[in-house]
Amino acid sequence: MLSQRCVLTTMPSAMNANRTVQSASPDVGSALGSMGGCGQSEVLKQVLCVIDKKVRNMEKKKSKLDDYKVRKNKGEGLNQDQLEALSKYQEVMNNLEFARELHKTFITLGQDIQKVVKKSARREQLQREEAEQRRLKTVLELQFVLDRLGDETVRQDLKQGVGGSLLLTDGDLATFDEFYKLVGPERDQNVRLADQYEEASVHLWDLLEGKDKAVVGTTCKPGSIYGNPL
Repeated sequence: MLSQRCVLTTMPSAMNANRTVQSASPDVGSALGSMGGCGQSEVLKQVLCVIDKKVRNMEKKKSKLDDYKVRKNKGEGLNQDQLEALSKYQEVMNNLEFARELHKTFITLGQDIQKVVKKSARREQLQREEAEQRRLKTVLELQFVLDRLGDETVRQDLKQGVGGSLLLTDGDLATFDEFYKLVGPERDQNVRLADQYEEASVHLWDLLEGKDKAVVGTTCKPGSIYGNPL
């Protein structure tokens, strides 16, 4: 009787804001138009920088017009260029207010994008964890199969099969025995544990990946004796 075995084992709001900015500023619209996928956060920072710069410029322009307005109210004379600039005071105020509101909108949008990015990263992390759990489950199932194959009664049952139709031949069982030796070698105290099981881990990895790689007369490819363990 064989001994018992063990195995080591693009938000919609962004689109609306895009159309608004493109109509207000070609520079900002061009930058935002390149936004897409995982680069949204970085492009949004560039957009905010453009808007912030335009806000500062308009505030300087408003400050100059405020000075013209004070001087005019005091009765000081203004030249034609100054008077023409002062005539656009309300337009400058409207544009400044719009730019400020736009800046607030994109700050909120950036916060929303960060929430989506974090949520997406968390979802991907959970998917990776689930995939690793499935791999671990496969290794545990393999451990159970190889352990059971160490029972002579189980081996005889598999060879007899159901209704006289055998499930595994002596050759199949011998192949499993050889594979067991590869993934569960006897402990050699003269070799570091990590080094001894490095090759064993490679065989287990090939099995999990279903690689078409030769091993003890068969492969780990789905459809082979190892690709479809009991």
